[in-house]
Amino acid sequence: MLRQAWRWSVFRNTTAGTIRSLAAVFLGADCPPRRSGGPTRGFEDIPNPLSVKSQRLLQPQPARYLSMASSGDHPSSTHHKHTNRLAQERSPYLLQHAHNPVDWYPWGQEAFEKAKREDKPIFLSVGYSTCHWCHVMERECFEDKEIGKILSDNFVCIKLDREERPDVDKVYMTFVQATSGGGGWPMSVWLTPNLQPFIGGTYFPPRDQGRRPGFKTVVMRIIEQWQYNRATLESSGQRIIEALKKGTTITANPGESPPLAPDVANRCFQQLAHSYEEEYGGFRDAPKFPSPVNLMFLMSYWSANRRTSEGVEALQMAMHTLRMMGLGGIHDHVAQLIPQQSSANRRQASTPGDMEEAVGGQQPSSRTLPPPLCKEEEEEHCQSPAK
Repeated sequence: MLRQAWRWSVFRNTTAGTIRSLAAVFLGADCPPRRSGGPTRGFEDIPNPLSVKSQRLLQPQPARYLSMASSGDHPSSTHHKHTNRLAQERSPYLLQHAHNPVDWYPWGQEAFEKAKREDKPIFLSVGYSTCHWCHVMERECFEDKEIGKILSDNFVCIKLDREERPDVDKVYMTFVQATSGGGGWPMSVWLTPNLQPFIGGTYFPPRDQGRRPGFKTVVMRIIEQWQYNRATLESSGQRIIEALKKGTTITANPGESPPLAPDVANRCFQQLAHSYEEEYGGFRDAPKFPSPVNLMFLMSYWSANRRTSEGVEALQMAMHTLRMMGLGGIHDHVAQLIPQQSSANRRQASTPGDMEEAVGGQQPSSRTLPPPLCKEEEEEHCQSPAK
């Protein structure tokens, strides 16, 4: 007893002792002992240094303070004015649009049958969850009640996550690139009930900006043309599709067998080597978007052709690209990840993991840093060989 009393007197004079004493008062000394663990576990075993009179004056309310300490006891429910079918989807991108005032459908037969039954054109909007301009267009256009009503009344509106259906995205992106000379996300395409595109674009501002028409203006013009000039819209879209088919059709003579895997790999390597950008790495001109499949292919090609000059070149292209990705732009100093868009002229994204260490057989290290710049060169980077 004397030892316990001495321990309590010493503990009471510390900061922790004072805090726990106050907590014990607010939680109530007369509360029944708690058996389950929680944010206040252990307070019932601490003697209360205040008198019984002080406890009665304070009138503690244990339940209230417990709810404050454990924020998960009372889940907050957010009321949404609008909820559409996307609320039942699993895609993060589609769920982001689940409460737009737009009658969104996911890509599927339900939307297709509705378009055919009501003879309405389809508005297809494609994006992905980490796309900046996709969020901008949602905030500016798809959260606008007026625009949402126009879309819902005159179109069958479909939202598509390009990360879930890259095959669908590829088809309509090819159309947008062929008709507008460029592409990107968010992608906005208008289709016939038979899923044939006739007008396409990317991001649209909500209202007119100078000579650039806003999204509402574009939508109203399409509605007008669909009502009074539908045949021309459908025929022009069909001509573009036929031209695209001729340019992408793969033909084979009767009796010919498919090419061998090594021949296909060599052809892929030649295509990547032809589009390789030697100064900053990556493929084609800026902006360079993620292409991890290209780097993985080059590593696999090098692994199968280590003794050839082509294999060495494949390794050099992959390693130089990774090095320049590490040198340019903002990156995560802990996990060594690089964002999707790092700089204007060296834009290239990375994938998790250190490719250089994986190839060299070294142990992974989160402290690996890119090589320093040469002191003799102000604008050029060191061309150090891959380890």
